[in-house]
Amino acid sequence: MARELTDARTAVEAASAEENARITATLIRVTGDWSLAEDCVQDAFAKAFVDWPEHGVPRNPGLG
Repeated sequence: MARELTDARTAVEAASAEENARITATLIRVTGDWSLAEDCVQDAFAKAFVDWPEHGVPRNPGLG
């Protein structure tokens, strides 16, 4: 269980590092609001940090 938790959290950190800028830029284009876009991305990764250890890491976490 501890290893799965660590693996999931490592996956969230990796997905955030790899995808944060792309997702934020997309949301800025969609919303026109830099702050809202950043908040949405941060909320999504915070949710993943809780959900992925419990439900498993998605097969392709960066594919939205």
